[in-house]
Amino acid sequence: MKKDLVLGGLVLLSLWLISGIQAVKRFQDVRFHGKQSNDQGHHSQIRGWSPDRNTWDEQLYPAWKAGDARWENCWRGGKVEALLTSDSPALIGSNITFAVTLRFPRCQKENDDGDIIYDRKCRNDSFSYQDQYVYNWTKWVDDCNEGNCTFLNKFPDGRPFPHHPDWRRRNFVYIFQTLGQYYALSGRSSAVLSINTTNITAGTQMMEVSVYRRDHRRHYPVAKASAMYIVTEQIPLYVNISQKNDRNSSDKIFIKDSPITFDVKLHDPSHYLAKAAVSFNWTFGDGSGSFVSNNPLSSHTYTLLGNFSLNLTVKAAIPGPCKPVTPTTFIPTTYTSSTTTAPVTSNSTGNSTDLPFTETAFVTTEGSNVTTAPTTETTTHIQTTPAAGCFIDRYGYYKANIRIVDGILEVNIVEMTNVSPSEAQNAFIDFVVACQGSIPTDACTIISDSTCTIPQNEVCDEVVTTDECLVTLRRAFTGPGTYCVNITLGDDASLALASTLVSVSEGIGTPAPVKEILIYLGILAVIAVALGALLYK
Repeated sequence: MKKDLVLGGLVLLSLWLISGIQAVKRFQDVRFHGKQSNDQGHHSQIRGWSPDRNTWDEQLYPAWKAGDARWENCWRGGKVEALLTSDSPALIGSNITFAVTLRFPRCQKENDDGDIIYDRKCRNDSFSYQDQYVYNWTKWVDDCNEGNCTFLNKFPDGRPFPHHPDWRRRNFVYIFQTLGQYYALSGRSSAVLSINTTNITAGTQMMEVSVYRRDHRRHYPVAKASAMYIVTEQIPLYVNISQKNDRNSSDKIFIKDSPITFDVKLHDPSHYLAKAAVSFNWTFGDGSGSFVSNNPLSSHTYTLLGNFSLNLTVKAAIPGPCKPVTPTTFIPTTYTSSTTTAPVTSNSTGNSTDLPFTETAFVTTEGSNVTTAPTTETTTHIQTTPAAGCFIDRYGYYKANIRIVDGILEVNIVEMTNVSPSEAQNAFIDFVVACQGSIPTDACTIISDSTCTIPQNEVCDEVVTTDECLVTLRRAFTGPGTYCVNITLGDDASLALASTLVSVSEGIGTPAPVKEILIYLGILAVIAVALGALLYK
């Protein structure tokens, strides 16, 4: 009987302990989206971060799941949105930066003191503000003794807030979580956090952030947000391809016999590659071989028509710490003479080390029967400290398919002729335009003021197909003055431009001005009066 009572007591005690352990909430239990699959397994420690197995103080920081009705009333006057962004993708070893911005309900904003107030500039006539403040933290924080509010100033894991000169204005708490770890900080209506990716596994990861507003006795959740970010072993890059007279660069159709410019942009917002030696190796797919340069800007001219495949390999040699290299002992072999070698070693960490020449030392052991057995020698490479630095090599790749076609290479205005009839109201000028390359299918003229900034007239016409690229365009000008004339000739793939200034003189193709007519009539009137006086006498 006594034995049964003891056994029953132990069972009850075990259940009580288990229930107590289960009642403890941890950071991993308050994830908005639950535990992520990429959190499974071992992840290296992110510097300055803590494991999400740490306990969470739910009395001070209530944790609500998605769909909880309490989210509807967690903020006065509406809902707060948290916008989480990052400068992903990030190359392993570089820093990635996350930014959180709080978007308050309409007519609410943060003032210079960090309080949330009503913006009276956007008030409605049907709405009156009973109070200037949505949340007046300054008022109740003043009751604390210079910020020594121990019941308020701590994070969910019990760590105290770090002391900042502007601690009174930091009325929001941000808890970031990723890869089974968390980081907490206090701030205003926005927060920025950067982490180093050296110990983060390459791939797509998720970052979550929980935002709490400070209050008298506890802090209340106001918003949650999440965003995917990418850590990669390849250098993130994009290539901007452009060409003079190309009509549409996005269609990957370019013109033969005209240089194409390739501008490589490396995505490196944390300047991780600032001290790296970067090279660009191009192959353009037209049999011209490879082109290697340390300039991200290059050009190439295709002299053949057809489809071509571009390939770019970017290599970055990033200065890094040198790790010790383990001496290599070879299996005993038979030698007849000694040699000198200059090995280059590499290791699994990605470091490459250029080593100076090292002497090969031989330890010779005579065999017992020297008349029948050759001399056996054990060779050991004794490596010295590298003379050059150590580097981490990273690569980036780009591929594209382009099409090369005939196009208009150049346009020139070779002749301008005034063809205005004497009775015409406008001045007419014929422009003779010559071009090189393919025959254009359309021509457009834009007539602007003398500064070429204010368009006054635009005319477009189809060009009659001929055997040579010579086009005559007749354009009208409404009055005397100086005009900027832009003429473009185009086809399906290209668009070429030529510009000139035209001066239209007064009286060419226009009737006499009114002022001159009035002067002429006035002279006739004076003559008539004089003749009348003479006749009268």
